[in-house]
Amino acid sequence: MRAWHLTRNDPLALRLAADARLVRTDYADDQIWELTLTGGDPPALALRTTYGLRARSMRLFPGFREGETDITNPGEFAAAPAVEQFYVNYLRVVFQPFAGIEVKAEYWAPESHAVAGRFLVTNVGERGRTLRLRLNAVLRPDEAPQVMAEGRVNDVTVLEGHTGNLHPVIFVEGGAQGDVGPYPALFRDLELAPGETRTVAWGHGGLIEAGPSMELARSVATRDWEGEIARLDLLNASLPEVYTGDPDWDAAFAFALKVALQSYVGPTDHLPYPSFIFTRLPDRGFSRKADGSDHSWQWEGQVAVEAYVNLPQIACAAPELAKGVLRNWLAVQAAGGFIDWKPGLAGQRNKTLCMPLLASLAWILYEQTEDKDFLAEVYPGLLRFVQAWFTRPYDRDKDGVPEWANTVQSGFDDQPSFARWRLWAQGANITMAECPDLGAYLYRECLTLAQMARTLGHDSDVEGLLERAEILRRAIEAMWNPETTSYQFVDRDHHECTPGTLLGQGQGSLNLTIQRKFIPSGRVLVRCFGPQMARPPVQVVVRGRGKRGRHRVETLSGRDILWYWEMGTAETQKLYRELESVEVQNLPEDFRVEILIADYTRQDLTLLIPLWGGVPSPERAAELVRKTITDPDRYWRRYGLPNCSAQDPAYKADNRGGSGGVWLQWNTMIAEGLVAYGFRAEAAELISRLMQAMIYALKNEQAFREAYNPDELEGLGERDYIWGVAPVYLFLKTLGVRVISPRKVWVSGRNPFPWPVTVKHKGVTVHKAAGLTRITFPDGQTYDVPDELPQFVELQE
Repeated sequence: MRAWHLTRNDPLALRLAADARLVRTDYADDQIWELTLTGGDPPALALRTTYGLRARSMRLFPGFREGETDITNPGEFAAAPAVEQFYVNYLRVVFQPFAGIEVKAEYWAPESHAVAGRFLVTNVGERGRTLRLRLNAVLRPDEAPQVMAEGRVNDVTVLEGHTGNLHPVIFVEGGAQGDVGPYPALFRDLELAPGETRTVAWGHGGLIEAGPSMELARSVATRDWEGEIARLDLLNASLPEVYTGDPDWDAAFAFALKVALQSYVGPTDHLPYPSFIFTRLPDRGFSRKADGSDHSWQWEGQVAVEAYVNLPQIACAAPELAKGVLRNWLAVQAAGGFIDWKPGLAGQRNKTLCMPLLASLAWILYEQTEDKDFLAEVYPGLLRFVQAWFTRPYDRDKDGVPEWANTVQSGFDDQPSFARWRLWAQGANITMAECPDLGAYLYRECLTLAQMARTLGHDSDVEGLLERAEILRRAIEAMWNPETTSYQFVDRDHHECTPGTLLGQGQGSLNLTIQRKFIPSGRVLVRCFGPQMARPPVQVVVRGRGKRGRHRVETLSGRDILWYWEMGTAETQKLYRELESVEVQNLPEDFRVEILIADYTRQDLTLLIPLWGGVPSPERAAELVRKTITDPDRYWRRYGLPNCSAQDPAYKADNRGGSGGVWLQWNTMIAEGLVAYGFRAEAAELISRLMQAMIYALKNEQAFREAYNPDELEGLGERDYIWGVAPVYLFLKTLGVRVISPRKVWVSGRNPFPWPVTVKHKGVTVHKAAGLTRITFPDGQTYDVPDELPQFVELQE
């Protein structure tokens, strides 16, 4: 395994939790820990948690005494702590509290309710040494408080406390005793001859009663540590190792894989395989209802957009874990093909149709594993799922081009054109629009399913899938706007892009005379702003004429008006070529009202997704890349592609009071599109911009973030969010390397990065430098790839 030496000034992400690859984690009580190399009160090398907010904090940290000198502050150590190894459930740190005394501290989370550790203390000097090792425990309890204190449980001296429904117990092996000092502690006195190593192991149990907690703590402390660590080394040997020459990049990639794998919990009775949660942090993991049904949105189900970033990351190292996520979706599939958007481990359901990304994900897993049995297993369900998208509830005008139900379903909750719960967003009804991103997702799903059908010998399915794809392709290409060199939203019914117009505004009820014509026809959008949670019985009456000149009167009220907090929006079902008047009735004077024609011309990142889908011709793709994606005044910002164009009125780089943060879902897709169309250098440059932001977060906050500021070095949103990690899969795809097995490798293209890159995976070493690709197989055979064409290199039997 690769040896690391990472200090507090290096990229770090040191959360610790049970590994779902090894144990069945507890979805309702998953205790998560975090190691800090310094800082805190008191300053210490501390392992901390809140037990999912059942305590204000719990900190475990070592202290050392030699003679009259006591030390716990790493800032005073002879050699500061440095991380040597990190896995999902294991960390190893080295340091010297005193000169000549070397300590290896190991931390291990073997299951959801326990954490254990081991100190290997070595005298590297030339004289004998005597010192006292303390394990300090400082609990700041919340409910039912009892701070940690010395006690005896099952006739053994321990530290015990109480917080919430937990009775945590700490056991130190070897007959440790309680110590009188500033913090509750157990200690061991160690006599060390020159060159001698002494080992002190400890365990922590977090159950509701003292006796079981004590037995759990003792059992994990007294495990066969060497055997357990060897098992972890073997499991994690499947992780790819990336050597770029930049140690910050290398560490970020390694931590990305750790966080990606660490995001899994379960399974449960409701989902047959482990599922991912969005962010696994010490403040999460506890369900007061004891079944997980009250978990927050980050823990209540698996979503396709997060899966699209996560599954390719872990497929190379944990393919069964990745396959399990797809199997979970298929396990909840209804007879008509419907798959829930967000099925959860406690049986949660969103009741919206899942995003059409599942076939694309299955194909990525197949490319990585070449598991044809898996492909055959999932193909029928994926086919029914995509077919469900073309039924009446989702393709409302039956033209073969479905519509989103809401912005949440699209994965872009805060879309400036369509979000209906943000004051700064327009609030148009997305069901009235046809969107290039949904078309592109479905286009690629159809092509991917056709590819699966050919692979599996289901040739009779191919023609129908290709016909659907062609309808989608033509519709998406009709959304191209040569003036903006971008795809655009179009109205669902007349398939044109309507420019927005403010028709009038006022306070309270009003009767607005308009007498205007519109080409193309538009929909009337009414926005009301007033006291939070007020719900007046507003009624809107619209008078005008449609495309054929027929006079119509349309009334909006009740369920037509969607209220969120202090804002209500409503949009006409009908299109108007001519408007006579709009009357707003029953609106109190403390409400402000705006009347508009819905604007479909606004620009956001989803309009670029057809590049990922493979929709445009090479010529149009080049135009999209050179004039739009790489335009610094629109999307090509310093640290990634923002959610919406920097020219949009809602653009806010920090995502506060607007839209604009860098989200990895769409950055990943667009970068993949760049690679597919031959723009590897641009993809590499985009990755470099993203990596700057991520490395800054890892160094300054010891975590990845949910999103990043495109204009300044700043992380946004949740810490260690599942899709905010360094893009290992995208990096390897851009580099043109995929190690399938110890005997088979796929390579493509020239190395577009500014330094040679070496990838070690499954015993294979692939080295890419300028003009050179060299593959070394486990048996030592070496092959130089003579050209840059995509190709497999395989050892023959």
